[in-house]
Amino acid sequence: MNITEKIQTLRKEKGWSIARLAKETDMPTVSLRVMLSRDDPNRYTVKNLKKIADALGVTVSYLTLEEGENESPAITSTQCEELKAVIAAAIDQYFTIKQPQTPLASAPLESAAEIQDDVLFNEDDPLED
Repeated sequence: MNITEKIQTLRKEKGWSIARLAKETDMPTVSLRVMLSRDDPNRYTVKNLKKIADALGVTVSYLTLEEGENESPAITSTQCEELKAVIAAAIDQYFTIKQPQTPLASAPLESAAEIQDDVLFNEDDPLED
C-alpha cells in the first residue's frame, strides 16, 4: 500500500470524510482532496504528513513504509557482536566497582538464638488486644 492508500484506509476505518480529516489536520479541504487524488501518491511534505499521521493516530514512519519494509533497521552480525561486547564491558565495569563498607558490616553478628529471643514476646509482658 502506498501513502495515499494508507491514509484513505485509516480515514475510512475512523468513518471520517476528507472534510473531517481536513478539519482534524487544520488543512484546507481542497488541498487535502488534491493531495489524495494525485497520480504520484508519494508527493507529500513532511509537515503535511506529520499533521495527517497525528490526526489518524499513526506515525509518519507507518505512512511512508513500503510493504515488506521494517520500521526498525536490521543490524548486521558485526554490529550485533560489537553491541554485545559493549554491554559485557559495561556489566563487568559495574560489578568491579568497589562499594564502601558500612559500619554495620564490621559489627559482630548475633547468633540465631539471640535474634530469636528478641523476636519472641516475653511472657511477663501483657498481651495487647
